[in-house]
Amino acid sequence: MIFFQYGDMKADQKPTPLPRYDRERWLETALKVLAKEGGARLRIDSLVKSLGVTKGSFYHHFKSREEFVRELIDFWSREFTQSVIAEVNEQPGTASERLLKLTRRIEADGLDQFDIAFRSWAAQDPMVAKALKVVDLQRYEFVRGVFESIGFSGDDLDMRVRLFLVFVSARRSVYIPRGACDAADEILLRHEFLTSKAS
Repeated sequence: MIFFQYGDMKADQKPTPLPRYDRERWLETALKVLAKEGGARLRIDSLVKSLGVTKGSFYHHFKSREEFVRELIDFWSREFTQSVIAEVNEQPGTASERLLKLTRRIEADGLDQFDIAFRSWAAQDPMVAKALKVVDLQRYEFVRGVFESIGFSGDDLDMRVRLFLVFVSARRSVYIPRGACDAADEILLRHEFLTSKAS
């Protein structure tokens, strides 16, 4: 399907084709809009304007805004949680090494960059809130399993899992002045702090 922008086209001029976007491009753009402007801006008109396409492009991929929202939640969950868990599970090495790889991947690829936006959106939309709980539970069970494999149990296990998850998901929302060490050293220090057993 090709969409055209007529605008100020002259009578003897051919219409200029608008860019063609697949379903994933729509979802990627929506994540950026969500992070920058919030869930209220995820309206069809706003998205069409952001991409520079027609509404026909939207309805070519999504039957309704509700279906679009469901697809967006699924996309975020799949790309920023499920696929990452699967990838880390396939990595060789000890549980501690896998946790460190997970932390580095989160930092390097900004896997937490949409967490705050989704949590704010969830406060206004029950469907998003329900989906967010599922994602949080997937993350919790995975991280808990890794810390258990390292050898933690009881309160030590519970506190480490909570600290890890809350830090990863909320760190962008709190201003903390940079320390003296660089990002790579900070990751290692935090990892050692969370995985070291009391003597």
